[in-house]
Amino acid sequence: MQPRNAQLIWPNGKPRSETFDDIYFNEHDNTAETEHVFIKGNNLPARLDTGLFKHHFLSVGETGFGTGTNLFCLLALIDRCHKQATQRLYFLSTELFPLTHADLEHALTSFPAFAAYTQQLLDQYPPAIKGMHRFILNNGRCYLTLCLGDATQSFEQLSPQHNRVDAWFLDGFAPAKNPAMWSPDLFAAISRLSHTNEELALATHFSTFTIAGTVRRGLQQEGFLVERATGHGTKRDMQKGYFVGHSTLPFNTEHPWVNDVPQPTPKPPRLPTPWFTLPSPAKAPEHVVIIGAGLAGCTTAEALARRGVRVTLLEQGDEICQQASGNRQGALYAKLPVDPTLSGELHLTGLEYTLRLLKIHRLLDGKRADQCGLLQLATSEKEAQRQQQLLANNALSQAVVKAVTAEEASRIANTAIPHSGLFFPRAGWVYPKALCEALIDHPLITLTTHAKVTELNLRPCPTGATIDAQRWQIISHQGELTADAVVVANAHDAKTLTPLSQLPLKPIRGQVSSAPVALQASDNDQEATNDTKHLLNTIICGDGYCCPAVENNLYFGATFDLHKVTDEVRPEDHDYNLNTLGKMAPKLADSLPPTNQWHAKVGFRCATPDYMPIVGPAPDFDAYVSRYNKLRNDRKWPFEESPAPLQPNLYLSMGHGSKGLITAALCAEYLACLITGEPLPIHKPMTDALHPARFIIKDLIRNKIGR
Repeated sequence: MQPRNAQLIWPNGKPRSETFDDIYFNEHDNTAETEHVFIKGNNLPARLDTGLFKHHFLSVGETGFGTGTNLFCLLALIDRCHKQATQRLYFLSTELFPLTHADLEHALTSFPAFAAYTQQLLDQYPPAIKGMHRFILNNGRCYLTLCLGDATQSFEQLSPQHNRVDAWFLDGFAPAKNPAMWSPDLFAAISRLSHTNEELALATHFSTFTIAGTVRRGLQQEGFLVERATGHGTKRDMQKGYFVGHSTLPFNTEHPWVNDVPQPTPKPPRLPTPWFTLPSPAKAPEHVVIIGAGLAGCTTAEALARRGVRVTLLEQGDEICQQASGNRQGALYAKLPVDPTLSGELHLTGLEYTLRLLKIHRLLDGKRADQCGLLQLATSEKEAQRQQQLLANNALSQAVVKAVTAEEASRIANTAIPHSGLFFPRAGWVYPKALCEALIDHPLITLTTHAKVTELNLRPCPTGATIDAQRWQIISHQGELTADAVVVANAHDAKTLTPLSQLPLKPIRGQVSSAPVALQASDNDQEATNDTKHLLNTIICGDGYCCPAVENNLYFGATFDLHKVTDEVRPEDHDYNLNTLGKMAPKLADSLPPTNQWHAKVGFRCATPDYMPIVGPAPDFDAYVSRYNKLRNDRKWPFEESPAPLQPNLYLSMGHGSKGLITAALCAEYLACLITGEPLPIHKPMTDALHPARFIIKDLIRNKIGR
């Protein structure tokens, strides 16, 4: 179900849902109601005081994000009473009808005391794009994961192993107003993500403003002990309780609601395909070595260091960003598929996450990055039809993409464009090296150059120690290192390391051209003034791309060559790039000087057979082939439940291809959470789609691996 922006009316200047005829917050004392119902209802002040959580973070789940005021109240409590707390807050919320940015900004003027938080939310707030959106708040002390879409579907896609919730804020429009949300499937999904404990204070809590019987019975049937409690203000009652699991609930005469619903025999959980299991959450490592200092390596280093992990970043070259991430300008945008797909979701949510990093690090300055928008031109009839189908099937808001005529495209671009197309207003360009330099400027990150890694060995586990005590030995041209965990992010060079020689990676050569441009035209040359004084105002993209000029140079390209391996500049590739630019913007192409005055950058993108990145735990190739060998003859063989044979504490991030600017950072956040045992920013179908073992399984099913 696609999210749609909420339709609001504003009686007394406060937001009210026109669709559900219900308020977003009590206009008189909303913060007091939130503190009473959700914060005290989950006993959070006392639990924060005593640190009564099963992990080193507090995880809160919510139905109905609305204006975010429940989150702000919780942040205020933490800042007021627990400024020195080492625990991080992970706040997981859902919203099917998100407010527009303008409506949210208007609504939040009602909370001036929360200005420090509301501005952070507004700076990072996305359009109505389906999927999980990870926000970084309070310098990494709080992470908001906002799932835009149906609450039940969003929670069902999460892994119970990696997204456990300590406290539930069951909010949203009242059951009488929005009965579709308060369904048995929702309560089952909430139960999946909850945990029990013999000491009830350590179990998952919940609280809700509603006393509707459907809510009480639904929670009881899914293993919650439900109590009636005093409500707030004019509301006499509310409900709260604990998760005790699918067992006979104790009878409590003080709260007669507790056991009036018989407990069914629970259905066994639907197990995922065993080969895509992830390592169990573990204690965060003290030291991680990352091999490769391109986009994948630098974004992963930043995500780990933000969590207090010491990182050594090894780069075989003399500086960071040596291959395709060394281009002066890279297009930051998502070319969407006709129908919604996991790759399309990854690209859109990844674009939004990269934008958040750029804003947090103040890089959108027109020199290191610029959110100037992008025109995807329909340079053929086939592409024009594809774009029309895309708009019809994805139903995205115009804040994400809109159709434009050739005339409109010309006005946006500030040069003659002979094609209609799509305009992506949130897209832009990035200087990848500048982004990476900003990200690794951190006291916990050490960069070592000229450090080509030649060996990667797992040291034997000490006698009597657990597998977590194993350490990796990394031998490079700079000597030997040991680490608790290793992330390999050196693109197709990963195949030179013995544990990873079977990875299906392929280098794709690309040459980007740069031509000097005259930014000032003569006053008596009107046509030149129109075409060269300001050049492009936005990125244009067709069979190639061209960015607005920076530092008196226009950067455009790029070739896509699977067969050439030379890193030398090829004149014929200049000609190809010029012809490609001429199809998109003929007057701009004609205004450029001869190609013998141009420069170029040659780089090699690292791609995979399905053009999705390889991100996650490294598989033990031989053990996978042995354990899942029966897939050769029966793809539905019922394997016994057991952990997948993974290389301990070895992780991969590679194969981002030409999309690294929109995939690397979000994948880095995923890896950092997986390594430190914190809630994941992407759902289970996405982790399966990125899993490094997927090609082993595909090849076994197709019987392409030798016996």
